[in-house]
Amino acid sequence: MDRVIYGANWYVDTLNQRLRLDSVQLPNLSRVQDTITLAGSWMSFENPGEIEPLTAPFSLKGAHDDIRSLFGKEAGDWTTFYYYERLRDLQAGKNVGRVVILKGLISAVSQPSVASKRGGQTEYQVGSIVSYEDIVEGKRIHLFDFFANKMVINGVDYSAEHNAIIAA
Repeated sequence: MDRVIYGANWYVDTLNQRLRLDSVQLPNLSRVQDTITLAGSWMSFENPGEIEPLTAPFSLKGAHDDIRSLFGKEAGDWTTFYYYERLRDLQAGKNVGRVVILKGLISAVSQPSVASKRGGQTEYQVGSIVSYEDIVEGKRIHLFDFFANKMVINGVDYSAEHNAIIAA
């Protein structure tokens, strides 16, 4: 029990969502798998390819035009999203900080339903994510950048040699 999530916060650009946030889910990370079968082979192998497109759903209590108005932007007019997380190491008795920074677009808005005097949550989808950076206690766990063609995993730049060879 060294990393229990004790709380999180979500910023949409400079707009703090702490008092509005119902839920947020960071992108699921997966890679395209290309199946390779050799002639006469008894088994196949799934070779990992590029990272699948990333999405991040979140929902806010109520309806907020400052966030809803970000829907409809075109590629190039990116919004930066910041996720802050407090982790608690129960064995060591210390707090650990995590920050995830996404750059993308609000690609979907689901309006809240209203029953009687109560409104539900507005659900949003962050899509067209071109940059993903995950930092824990100052250590870069992941960095994926579409335009820089960069892939850093656990502090190691896996894209450096590849980019040098293809002169990216």
